[in-house]
Amino acid sequence: MHSPSESVPRMLGDDEPAREAIVQAATAPLREAFGVRIRLDVGQVNRIGPWVFVQGTMRARDGGPANYAGTVYQARSEDGALSDVFAALLKMDENAVSDTDVRSWRLLEYAIGPTDVAWLTWPDEHEAPRSLIGV
Repeated sequence: MHSPSESVPRMLGDDEPAREAIVQAATAPLREAFGVRIRLDVGQVNRIGPWVFVQGTMRARDGGPANYAGTVYQARSEDGALSDVFAALLKMDENAVSDTDVRSWRLLEYAIGPTDVAWLTWPDEHEAPRSLIGV
């Protein structure tokens, strides 16, 4: 159970020391699926205590639309069944010493190109604060 003071997410700005480590941990699936050809234009990094929700838009390295040719996402993209959205739920490891170390963050869930709001069930499945994702 979370106290009321823990129920309001804090949006981490670019100047937050932990943000880079969090985004690196969150985007590991993108690097695995696409290498360096797709990057995440981060829209939000919300944090409540050890919980973090990251959401953004997948883009080509040059900032243009992502190209999924030659990947397992190509057919979905061609069929119009792939959005440019990426979302991830992370939790800081309870034994972590620093939140600025990428190894401190466990990626619990992620969604690459969902066409629905795939993360609505994540708080219930992981006992995370619902307000973290805006519900």
